[in-house]
Amino acid sequence: MSRDIYTMTETSNLVEERASVLRYWEDELCLHIARNERGHRLFTSKDIRILFGIKELKKKGLQLKEIKEVVPMMYGDVFSEEDEERKTEFYRILEKLMREIKKTKRQEERYKRVDEAIRQHQIARRQVAATQENEKNEKTNRLGRLKSTKAKAVHKKEKKEQ
Repeated sequence: MSRDIYTMTETSNLVEERASVLRYWEDELCLHIARNERGHRLFTSKDIRILFGIKELKKKGLQLKEIKEVVPMMYGDVFSEEDEERKTEFYRILEKLMREIKKTKRQEERYKRVDEAIRQHQIARRQVAATQENEKNEKTNRLGRLKSTKAKAVHKKEKKEQ
């Protein structure tokens, strides 16, 4: 990155992201990308460093709404060697965000497991209830047939006696 100004195509190739992704990041993260008189985006080396930083944060699992909170720090030369204190603060905040994200993901996974266990328990209860209902119906049907058979036998006996 020895040049001062890069086009969208050059920047897209350098950062290895589609131009549409870079435009989306610009809009969503309120990036300050310069434009020429025709409205074409012109990226500086600093812009490209920021895009690389965003890409790294995305790889680490941060969402754009979380990255948006640290973008102002990136524009404050967070990645320059002269400003170690800001750089340290940036990484401290980043680590805190990562811990919160991991904690949230663990909680979500736990909730999913609990939901699945409840769902399986409900299915089992429905199956038991259906089995019990079928057994009850079968028993009722058997008793009905038995009573019917007895009634027929009694009826035949009564006819014979008459």
